[in-house]
Amino acid sequence: MDPAEALEFSLYGARLRAARPELAARALAALDHAVTWLEEDVTAAREAADDVALAMALRRLRQRVLLTTLLRDLTGRADLAEVCTTTTRLAEVAIDAAVNLHHRRLAQAHGEPIGAESGGAQRLLVVGMGKLGGGELNVSSDVDLVFVYPEDGTTAGPKSIANQEFFDRLGRRVIAALADVTADGFVFRVDMR
Repeated sequence: MDPAEALEFSLYGARLRAARPELAARALAALDHAVTWLEEDVTAAREAADDVALAMALRRLRQRVLLTTLLRDLTGRADLAEVCTTTTRLAEVAIDAAVNLHHRRLAQAHGEPIGAESGGAQRLLVVGMGKLGGGELNVSSDVDLVFVYPEDGTTAGPKSIANQEFFDRLGRRVIAALADVTADGFVFRVDMR
């Protein structure tokens, strides 16, 4: 199958090609190689200064990764394992970037969450369930997440809040960073059963 025509077999691919032809050109140029995690794309997501920059960086990364994966799949260059591994890695990068930005922003406002027993800083732990946990995400999968934190306590800042409140706010912001629909689409639908 002609790679340039392959995108017409996918409504998503055809729409993305029309909206962002430079992405289609990049994907076609890189067609013979599995998705490379371009440092510039990942760095843009990890170093986003605010919600808007993060949303744009994550959605643009998703578009690039999915378009390349889609083309490789439609032209027989990617097997199912590659599609699942690539999509799972995209979810991991996106979740990590969202957790880090929003933890940093909440800590600036309320201080770092400190464990009541250990006296140590606490971090949100994100457990991927289902296909994410098994490394089997496909391009239409949602992500099933469980959020946990090690200890109760309070934040060490001038506007101190309970760790439970800190991590509840953090979880809500992470979900929004991944699932809210913007002009660039969404990153992943999130299931928090």
